[in-house]
Amino acid sequence: MHIGHGNSYHDTIDGKPPPCVQEREELGVIISHDLKTTTHRNAAAVKDFRAAWSLRRVFKYFDKEMFRILYLTAASKAQALCRLLTKRIRKNTDHTIHSLLHDGVTYNDQSVICELLSEWFSHNGNTSDAPDIDIKCTGKNDLSTINFDIRSIHTAIKNLKSNASSGADDIPSIVYKMSGPDIQTLLLKMYTLSLETGTYPETWKVTYVLPKHKSGPRNLVENYRPINITPVISRIMEKVIQNQLSDHLLKEDLIDPSQHGFIRTRSCSTCLIEFFNEVTRIRDQKKLVIILYFDIKKAFDKVPHNLLINRLKSVGIINPLLQWIKSFLTNRYQITKINSNTSTPRPITSGVVQGSVLGPLHFIIYINNICKCFSTGKTYLYADDLKVIYKTDISDLRSTMETIQRELNMVNDWCKRWRLELNTEKCGWLCIGDTSLKTKLTLSNHTLPRLASVTDLGVHYSHSPNFSEHISAKASKMRKLLGFILRNFYQNESKILLYKVCVRPIAEYCSFLFSNLRVSYILKVEGIQRDFTRKVLKTDLVIDYSSRCQILGIAPLWKRRLRSNLILYFKLLKNLTYSTCKIILARDSHEYGLRNKVSTVKVEKYRSKTRENFFLTKYAIIWNSLPSETRMADELHTFVKLLDQALTCTDLARTNTYAPHSDIIGSLHV
Repeated sequence: MHIGHGNSYHDTIDGKPPPCVQEREELGVIISHDLKTTTHRNAAAVKDFRAAWSLRRVFKYFDKEMFRILYLTAASKAQALCRLLTKRIRKNTDHTIHSLLHDGVTYNDQSVICELLSEWFSHNGNTSDAPDIDIKCTGKNDLSTINFDIRSIHTAIKNLKSNASSGADDIPSIVYKMSGPDIQTLLLKMYTLSLETGTYPETWKVTYVLPKHKSGPRNLVENYRPINITPVISRIMEKVIQNQLSDHLLKEDLIDPSQHGFIRTRSCSTCLIEFFNEVTRIRDQKKLVIILYFDIKKAFDKVPHNLLINRLKSVGIINPLLQWIKSFLTNRYQITKINSNTSTPRPITSGVVQGSVLGPLHFIIYINNICKCFSTGKTYLYADDLKVIYKTDISDLRSTMETIQRELNMVNDWCKRWRLELNTEKCGWLCIGDTSLKTKLTLSNHTLPRLASVTDLGVHYSHSPNFSEHISAKASKMRKLLGFILRNFYQNESKILLYKVCVRPIAEYCSFLFSNLRVSYILKVEGIQRDFTRKVLKTDLVIDYSSRCQILGIAPLWKRRLRSNLILYFKLLKNLTYSTCKIILARDSHEYGLRNKVSTVKVEKYRSKTRENFFLTKYAIIWNSLPSETRMADELHTFVKLLDQALTCTDLARTNTYAPHSDIIGSLHV
């Protein structure tokens, strides 16, 4: 026992502080380290325009103490805890690239490893331009310039992450976030001048590349993918351009309806809802579902710049904006960085700019008309992730397979024409409805394999899409991560926060899928939170699950899922999120409308259990059981407020005979 002052502790163990005190100290070290790294600035990197020199002077006289106070205010404990969790996980996992095998020779020198990885990353793209392809302009109106103003720049800066990595100029995002309107005015002058002259600053064209291991042996270069870090000052400008370019594409209806990636109001959830809506609808008709899955090898790296420019012209992009994008794409260099070691700069000869804000939008413009290869199949696209659905009867199977083969050949020809390469090893097809079906499909002279199961946008399913494999995998991942948190953190506050930030989102990804799950699998997921609440409280008293959740300030998963799914249903109904699945309001046949029938929706007829339990069908019934004033809400914030009031009524889920899953889970008190 040691009693003292200053840095000494009561009840020390072998001269070390207790675990809870040590945990608080480590958090302090992390935040202190962040302060040291963010205050380090290299203002000499931006020097293309005169306004940049004024920007340097602002950085030079930026008050360090005020910077420290503001950053401490902005740094959330959740972020620090997540970094501490990552740090402790990596104690048991070695992420250092100790050696690389190249041409039968093993290299251990870090500088040589940097060069080998840099060479590998630079060889993924096309080394020469493709022959130009004339494309008809599909837009009615052109977009020639971008309107920069203080408000749009302020919004872009506000939405930056405080801990975002700085690029080659070493100016972190926190500098822009904590600076005043003077810097925004200087940025406005720089961005306007850059666009008017059609010139993207040369010093912004240098990109840091951080190698990240994918899978397989760590000593092989092909098992690493590049993480590109562009300068923050460039990302701010790109964000303003991206917003107005996206508005132009949507206003002119230039993006294919099946594309769900990197477009406002579209997401993985909207893609999967539409996909499984079509699958369950076809199965409800007692027909077979054949699904093709395509993977494009190094898709973002292979795009030829001249063909991308042609694509941009076809959607109405003209000078000076087109000239600025040309400058943005050309004469770029990347430097591979491992700790303090860097490679020699290597030119980027093709591909959209990875790590940039505009890169994903450029890619979806480039790949936009790939869906025209499929006249019979129904396409679903998320960036380069393409899948196609065909429906058929057993009697029409032969003609359907001939159609599929013809369209496979068309998409293969399209990829060759546009200098993209299909990865035949990762392409395949899945049949839902008949596991004994035997047929052969080919793609680029390779037999297309039939898949037993797939992982599609983070969701695992097989020929029987009941998502049991998905839930089993997610539950295992949640338990492993939760066990690590419980073993390595000692304060209940830290455990609860890490559970909310790191564990619970795993269960809540695409929560609409739970409507198709059996009760046993729903209980399996809920049981993880039930065990967590019991272990955190560590009490001998018999406290039921609902009371434990209330004490810890954690809502039961079933109730959070019910709430989030109803909010999603409201967005679909009010067209606040993108969907081609239209929800139809029921027409009241009474001469005098009944109050409880206002704003009810039409429930689709179904024949199979799968269609009955699908999200759109099941939640149409749950929606109609909501109080009428909740259904009548026009604004999202009003609906959420009224929904929360309705959910406080414990009878909502239990009295709903169409939601037996919620009823069973809500009535379990263990």
